[in-house]
Amino acid sequence: MRRHLRGYLNYMAQGVRAAAAVLCAMLPRRYWPALDAFLPVSEAAGAAGILTVLIAGAIGFPGFLRHAQNQSDAHAAAVASVIGMSETVANRRFLSGVNGLSLFTFLFLTPPGWATMYLGLSGVVRAAGAWLDDPHGDFLLTAADAALTRTSRERQARKAREAREALEGPEVPDRLVSGTQLGMPEAQLVVVASRPKPGWDAGTVIVTQGPSFRIGRIVERTIHGRLRTLYPLNEHKDSEVFRRTVRYELPRE
Repeated sequence: MRRHLRGYLNYMAQGVRAAAAVLCAMLPRRYWPALDAFLPVSEAAGAAGILTVLIAGAIGFPGFLRHAQNQSDAHAAAVASVIGMSETVANRRFLSGVNGLSLFTFLFLTPPGWATMYLGLSGVVRAAGAWLDDPHGDFLLTAADAALTRTSRERQARKAREAREALEGPEVPDRLVSGTQLGMPEAQLVVVASRPKPGWDAGTVIVTQGPSFRIGRIVERTIHGRLRTLYPLNEHKDSEVFRRTVRYELPRE
């Protein structure tokens, strides 16, 4: 008895896990690897697509029948009032033509029709994608997740930028000092900037009105209570290979 009960409970647990995996396969694909440790979500992608098609049918069929009946009744009442025909006869004569048009008006002009089209088409695409080893979660959920993620990242980047600018203070012109003055004897000159310079990476060659320089290892340091970016410069030799150059007028020391 206990063995049969244990087997039944295991069977039910597997069914619950399978159902939960199908529902989780609706989520954006980027969540699947973490969920696969608990549920077979990636394996349920095809079933999730088929389930979506079935949901589309559950919404579409009764929704279309109600819409077609309402359209037919409205047309029959309008015709009967104009030409004096009874609504029963008018309904019978105009029903076939109205129902033909009702399919398009249902799909394109009603919320249940929109849901039916989206769920049906997306379910077919997702089921086919799973069969072709290119599974996807629900497209609307994926788009919403991407938008929320992008908004969150932009907000975090803005906060980080504002916090950094608070440490840097007002933007001021660059200063040029010798490397020994800043405890950087390996550099001939150092450009002290109040803001990071786009395109100024280690190894970039700075083309000036005089000699050219190569940027060394970039350092950030607090000077007089303000965060500064230090660009160490050493004179560029013609024999050295470089990939990027930046034109720059050196400030006075």
